[in-house]
Amino acid sequence: MGIDAVKGVAVAITLTVVLAIPGTALASAFFKGPVNGGANNAGVEFRAKFRHDEPKKVLEFRWFNVPVPPSCTDSFEGLRFEMKVNNRSKFHGKYSVPHTDHVATVDGKFKHHGKKAVGTLALKGSFAGGCASTSTGTLDWTAKKSGT
Repeated sequence: MGIDAVKGVAVAITLTVVLAIPGTALASAFFKGPVNGGANNAGVEFRAKFRHDEPKKVLEFRWFNVPVPPSCTDSFEGLRFEMKVNNRSKFHGKYSVPHTDHVATVDGKFKHHGKKAVGTLALKGSFAGGCASTSTGTLDWTAKKSGT
């Protein structure tokens, strides 16, 4: 084997190692679960970014079919709702939903080595269907990591 062949093999091995490291050091997972017991199929879902198996950031937090008194529901696709996770696996965020006059407040905590998250969701404002100037109050949610 000539010098050029050895260099080629060395470059290929180096690239393989460099490309493999980010995949193991940084990953994301999908979480989904019920809100307030799941009545009317109410739930939350989000992605979480992990680094070295520790949750670091909640991405794209969404909710769907969440009951709003007296007779409405609300959903949000969550494309820009992100929250940092602190060193105690907790996260918190307040988000003004675009093109509406309502605000969401989320608190959460990862448990069981990042396989589950629990928290609360509160929505406040005016909602489609005639629910004006109201609040959901604090609603409990749980979410499990997909594939666990």
